[in-house]
Amino acid sequence: MSCHDIPASPPATPLATSVTSPEGPRIKPFRSAMERYALTVQEVRKRAIEVYGSAERAMKAMQIGEAENKAAIEKTRFNGHAGIRIGRKPKPGEEVKFSQLRDDLMVRVWGGDLERYEYYCLDFVNHERQHILTPDDVKIYTLATALSPSARVLSVEDSLEKANAKSLYSHATRRDPNWETYVIREGTVLRITQQNRPDRFLHIPIRAARNSTLVLQPW
Repeated sequence: MSCHDIPASPPATPLATSVTSPEGPRIKPFRSAMERYALTVQEVRKRAIEVYGSAERAMKAMQIGEAENKAAIEKTRFNGHAGIRIGRKPKPGEEVKFSQLRDDLMVRVWGGDLERYEYYCLDFVNHERQHILTPDDVKIYTLATALSPSARVLSVEDSLEKANAKSLYSHATRRDPNWETYVIREGTVLRITQQNRPDRFLHIPIRAARNSTLVLQPW
């Protein structure tokens, strides 16, 4: 699935969710809970399932909580620095890529405010290039690797709703009911499924190599 340039649409009215995605392995929040409360892996897993219904949802909720703390610290540390807005839509002039999924549906990708954390933003738009909720028949999964199985990818909003934050982030109470954004780590390969259509694969870009990354050159 190739990507193409597309002009960024005008900024939408609602503010994006004020959280940021975490750094490090996904298991880090569980490890922090074990250390903080002197719990075993089994105890943490049991409590997570009791509160959130599954370990996966608990992990998402812990990641979001940890990210909120990081964002708050970051904002306090740099007085006057514009706060990171997770889930915001593209700004005017911001580079945006897109790919057509079907006649009335496109997926678009942009950098957002998370470049330093090596993440991109993703959402779905209609033929009028207006952002929409993820269609009911569309699901996103990561590809399985040698180190991790394939996993369902949830939007920022769905993750918060499944973490029992419905009163704040439900589709019904949001100022823009069509607002939904995904935060995806750069370099991730996604599998997008649609009803009665073949699966499509989307490669999230990788930004320029960091100073710590060795780049092989021709001899």
